[in-house]
Amino acid sequence: MSESCCHSHPDHPAPPPRRPLGAVLRFAGWFVGFSGLYAMSAVCPFCGRPGCPVGAASAGMVGVVCAAVMQWGRSCRLFLVRVVKGGNA
Repeated sequence: MSESCCHSHPDHPAPPPRRPLGAVLRFAGWFVGFSGLYAMSAVCPFCGRPGCPVGAASAGMVGVVCAAVMQWGRSCRLFLVRVVKGGNA
C-alpha cells in the first residue's frame, strides 16, 4: 500500500483544521462592530430620529452587508474574476 506523495511531502503542510464556530464568531464580531458604529453615528433615514426602530433595522442591514464583505469579500471577488476570465467556477 503506497501513501500519497502529498501527505508526506515537507513542502505541503497539512491545512489547518476548519473551525466553524470561529467563523460564526468572527462574522458576529464584524456584524456587531459595523452595526454599532453605524447606529452611533446615524439617524433613521426615513423620519430623522435617532431612536427609531427602522433606523435600528437599517443599521442591522448595513452591519450584515459590511460583515459579509469583510468575511467573504476576497473569495467572492476571486470567484467573479474566474467567471469573467472564463475559467472553471
